[in-house]
Amino acid sequence: MKGASLLLFPVLFCVLIAQQADAKKSNDKKVIKQLKADIGYLASDSLEGRRTSTVGERKAGDYIISVYEKEGIVAYKGVYRYPFKFVYGKEIAASTQIRINGNAMHIGKDVFPMPFSESKKAASDAIPDVPEQGNVWVLPLYQSKDEADDAHFDWEKYVYEKSKDALKQGATGVLFYDSYGAKYTPEFNGRSENETINLPVAFVGYEPYQQYVSNKGSIPIELNLAIKKTDRVGTNIAAYLDNGAKYTVVLGAHYDHLGYGEDGSSLYGGKAKLIHNGADDNASGTAALLQMASWLKKSKKLHTYNYLFVNFSGEELGLLGSKAFVKDLGIDSNQIAYMINMDMVGRLNDSTHALTLGGIGSSPVWAELLKTPNPYFKVNLDSAGIGPSDHSSFYQVGIPVLFFFTGTHSDYHKPSDDADKINYMGEAKVMHYVYDVVSTLNDMPKPKYTIAKQSTVGKVRFKITLGIMPDYSYQENGVRVDGLTEGKPASNAGIVAGDIIIQLGTDKINGMQSYMESLSHLKAGDKTEVKVLRQGKEISLPIEFPKN
Repeated sequence: MKGASLLLFPVLFCVLIAQQADAKKSNDKKVIKQLKADIGYLASDSLEGRRTSTVGERKAGDYIISVYEKEGIVAYKGVYRYPFKFVYGKEIAASTQIRINGNAMHIGKDVFPMPFSESKKAASDAIPDVPEQGNVWVLPLYQSKDEADDAHFDWEKYVYEKSKDALKQGATGVLFYDSYGAKYTPEFNGRSENETINLPVAFVGYEPYQQYVSNKGSIPIELNLAIKKTDRVGTNIAAYLDNGAKYTVVLGAHYDHLGYGEDGSSLYGGKAKLIHNGADDNASGTAALLQMASWLKKSKKLHTYNYLFVNFSGEELGLLGSKAFVKDLGIDSNQIAYMINMDMVGRLNDSTHALTLGGIGSSPVWAELLKTPNPYFKVNLDSAGIGPSDHSSFYQVGIPVLFFFTGTHSDYHKPSDDADKINYMGEAKVMHYVYDVVSTLNDMPKPKYTIAKQSTVGKVRFKITLGIMPDYSYQENGVRVDGLTEGKPASNAGIVAGDIIIQLGTDKINGMQSYMESLSHLKAGDKTEVKVLRQGKEISLPIEFPKN
């Protein structure tokens, strides 16, 4: 599951008028045996955490396809694999040059541009620590030896904030240096979340500082920096049961996880490089989906709909795979009846039997199905169609969604999320529940789509909210709107999905960082202006943040 807080309305409801499923519930031993085999492999060290665009992801995909082939479930539109390209991060372009006092620096470990640096040139004579003596400022990174040896000193944040101040004061470039020989040497961070600053910014380590900067007085500095984006490719897996029906049901689960935690969403605090196996997140949902596919393949009754089984990758990086799948294949409500998503369904608490169902507000049919109390689960209902998993991508294009989730735990996004901690009997009961939902809907018309109210319990709160779902995969300037909540300021102002927010009030919006900062400057009752790019044209809209 993507690293975001899941927000619930812990309302005791429940559940569904269960029909007799074709898969006999007396067969749970066989179900559990298969779950252990599937999760055991997918969460094994040999897959190295199933990180998107790695050999581990490929091995997991091979395994998933082999199961579909064994069950006689064909590839969707003739192919199982659906690759998608995404911007992964940044790297230093080969054209980057840094010259100090006429000497060309070797770009590498000790000399490099900042990932948030603008790709541009700057040159001037400069005196270290005396910014007003040159357009290119030469500044110390550390103020003391203790700071240089402090493992908790956030040097990148310091450089970023100091560079923004330098830009405001007229600097055309900044060169930071280490004069102490830091214990924890700075490195180029290609996954930095800091937005690009309209300024070339670079760093030189202790040895080049001693040789080229220290005690030299006024020195010529030349920065010719170039940062480029790096692409990677992930792969969704899709299989299909064609019953010759008008509409198709999508059942989905993501199969990627965090690898060794390289992408920054690990909650592991140790220093050792450890595999994040992701047994619950989301080998559990993947294994459940594979068995659901087998059950539906063998069913003699459930033929009202076609069934599309999608194993998404790139979920942990921001729902990238499901967004790409919906976009690239033109998935919409004219084709799809509803979508069920299973993400982290393997850690049912045996004491509380708490099960969360998300997306309840995306169709009136869900409330109708869930009005009868369930004798086993304590069901928490979340109305939101938008949440931290792949059902969001389908809700955004007008498809009713239902999201199954057994809750977070202390092993979430840590190397300790292993297969021996899965509650296999609990997961089997969740799977039967999902199957009952599908069985009941088999005898009903295509569910009607409704716009869901967003949950707010437990969120990190600002004084105000715009009411948008940002596109976290968007890598250009601004914040692209993926979806909106009806009745919120953005929707009321006339912002539509696809708009790119470039200014809020007096604040320029370059990305999520400046967007969040801008929200913190506003309060309920404020009226201001929002600027968006719509199909390349800049539009200004009045926006109001009403008092509660």
